[in-house]
Formats: sequence, C-alpha cells, structure tokens
Amino acid sequence: MPEFTERLSGAEIGQERTFDVKYPDDSQDQRLAGKTLTYTVKVLGVKHKILPELNEEFAKQLGEFATIDDVRKRIREQIESERTHQAEHEAKDKMVAELVRRNEFEVPDSLIERQIDIRLERGLRALAAQGLTAEQMKKMDFQRLRAGQRDQAIQDLKASLLLEKVADEEKVEVSDEEMDREVEALAQQSKQTAEAVRARLTRDGGLDRIRTRIRNEKTIDLLYRQSA
Repeated sequence: MPEFTERLSGAEIGQERTFDVKYPDDSQDQRLAGKTLTYTVKVLGVKHKILPELNEEFAKQLGEFATIDDVRKRIREQIESERTHQAEHEAKDKMVAELVRRNEFEVPDSLIERQIDIRLERGLRALAAQGLTAEQMKKMDFQRLRAGQRDQAIQDLKASLLLEKVADEEKVEVSDEEMDREVEALAQQSKQTAEAVRARLTRDGGLDRIRTRIRNEKTIDLLYRQSA
C-alpha cells in the first residue's frame, strides 16, 4: 500500500511507527470504505532485492532463450502486444458507448433490477474470493449498493440489447466448440471437471449468459472491423 511505503521509508530494524490511513469511500474493499484506521508497525527485518546479472546464463534460465537480447526482444513484443490489446479494448468500449448514445430507448424496470442483481452477485463473489465472510456481507448497505449500480446496469443492458439486435441482423452465432472451450477454461480456473462446471452452469442459467457474452463479443469485433 502506498501509505505503508511512505510511512515506513527509512525505518530500521526494531523501530516502531504509528500512522493513520484513510480509505476512500469507493474503496474496492467495502469493509474499509470511508474509514480511517490507525496502524502500529514494528520493523522486524529489512531485506534487499539482489537482481541477477543479465547474461546468457540468466537468459537460458528463463526458457528457450540463447542470449539476453532474445529476452529483451520477447519482452518488447509482449509490451507492444499488451498496448495494442489495451488500445483496441478502449476503442471498442467507446464504440459501444456511442452505439448506446445514438439509440436512446426505455428499458423495463424488471430487466434493470435483474441486471443489478447480476452485477451485485458478480461483485460479491469477487469479494468472497478476497476473504469477505457471509457475516460481513450481511452488514453491507445493499440498498446503497443497488442504487450505485443502477446507471451502469442500464448502460450494460442497453448495450446488450442493441448488440443482440445487430447479431440477429448479421446472423452472428456461437458454436458448440466455442462454448466447450469456455467451459473448459472455467473448469481449469476452478480446478473442477468440465462436466461439473457445465452441470452447475446449466442449473443456474450460466450457460445462456456465457453464450450471450460470447455472441456480444463477436458482434463487437464485427462492428470494430467494419469501422476500422
């Protein structure tokens, strides 16, 4: 955390420092949002990072590299690829936002509430994966959380409906092979069998959501290529 880095800079072994950390209202960890906590930290040790020498021996330890120049080349290619991917991702987001802006229409409250439910469920699962307990979740202000999700839920819903219409017009489909790859990827992430993941997704309607997401992504790719 930046606050710890700043307050502990220059500390020596055995020293103890006390300082406050104020967390923003929109902190990702809802347990800390808007709170100010006082920390007392005792330095038990100071470690120094020793970097290896950049030579051929180090390059070979990283994989199939003959020289350190090969390593630099691969890193440069990865950075360029990430930049290209990020730029494309941002351009697609802007394109979808513009699509929604140009096609104003009302969305039923029932669909909005359902979309809010989906966004909250996704967020709570992420918090649970970070260690948030059920008891802590019960103390959360869900009315405020729902209100904060409404605008983005409406945007997401409008984008999905518009992309669905475009997909129908352009006959965009999701193959069984694409669904199988997605299920297999989820199985590897959760360390479960593909059969178990598919059964769970079938019970809670997850397969339909995955198919819709993949179809939307393919439609966005189609629109992006056409606009390039």
